[in-house]
Amino acid sequence: MSYLWPIALQILAFCVAMAEVALPSFGILAILCAALAIYSWQYIVTHLPHTAVLAFGVADLLLIPIGVKLAVTLLGKSPMSHRTDLGSGSGLESVDKALQRFVGREAKVDAPLRPTGKIKIDEEVFEAQAQGEWVERGTVVKVVSVSGSRFMVEKI
Repeated sequence: MSYLWPIALQILAFCVAMAEVALPSFGILAILCAALAIYSWQYIVTHLPHTAVLAFGVADLLLIPIGVKLAVTLLGKSPMSHRTDLGSGSGLESVDKALQRFVGREAKVDAPLRPTGKIKIDEEVFEAQAQGEWVERGTVVKVVSVSGSRFMVEKI
């Protein structure tokens, strides 16, 4: 019995799954991946001995989590994923500029910064991150920069 065909189908399904993560195909590659995986398992169950079915099952149980980890890593490096630009036309320019007014101001830690927590400026509460050390509640800090809606602060 030839094991080459189901191995080739499973490798192809894996490659198509990785391509689905990296390329915007609107689900077409996901459908192809599922079809390849289903067909490979149909072939394995109907044409191979019971021990081979068990071996393929164990191999898939071990390799699928590795594939998911690889896919997440690939997604993080993909030029198609999570690109955010606060440039003109995004609608967030006014929010970004409005928060810049707090740079250089003093704030009181409202929830401990370990390293992320909350600060209070006047009566407004904001998400903040300490530079370096943990900062306890009630400590006075200085806003060093604002990135998006997160304030970077340092102890005074």
